[in-house]
Amino acid sequence: MEPGGQPAMGNPAELPAEFGGQPPLRPIATRASTEALLKYGSLILRTLAFVFSVISFSVMASNKGVFDAFDEFSYVLAACVLSAVYTLLQNIRHTNYYLSGNSLFAKCTSNLVDFVGDQIIAYLLLSSASAAAPTISKIRDVEKALKAFGADKKVSAMSSASTGMAFLAFFPLAISAMISGYKLSTKTYV
Repeated sequence: MEPGGQPAMGNPAELPAEFGGQPPLRPIATRASTEALLKYGSLILRTLAFVFSVISFSVMASNKGVFDAFDEFSYVLAACVLSAVYTLLQNIRHTNYYLSGNSLFAKCTSNLVDFVGDQIIAYLLLSSASAAAPTISKIRDVEKALKAFGADKKVSAMSSASTGMAFLAFFPLAISAMISGYKLSTKTYV
């Protein structure tokens, strides 16, 4: 036995019967690794959401002429621009905090801003992608009908790619919102 009543971690035959001759299991995730995951997880997820949002609004903005005819695509563009701006500002704020230790807000306010902002932007992205999907289907039907006249499928393909990227940007932000909610609910701010 080691000091403190802990069994020695040597030969399994030397271990007491309460451990069944096997060393006790150690936790896979330590507190330090969990805190590091929570600390950097949101930053990584928001970076992914930023990349998807920038790709989405770049593709949608380069799709000429669809904004005049379809408001749904303007909604996707606006949601992706807001998402890109939000995630960029959040990444700058968190990177500044990790590098300098200075926070712009109090800890409780910071976690609340993270949670509410992630929720709003994530569901804005999901809503815009859901609104644009039926319109893309209608455009594809029209393009199929006009295929005999030499129409290309560029509009539907670009709109579909942009909407897909907006949909993909939703997932990292939704997971980031869960992490922010966890941080918000497990901390005491008294």
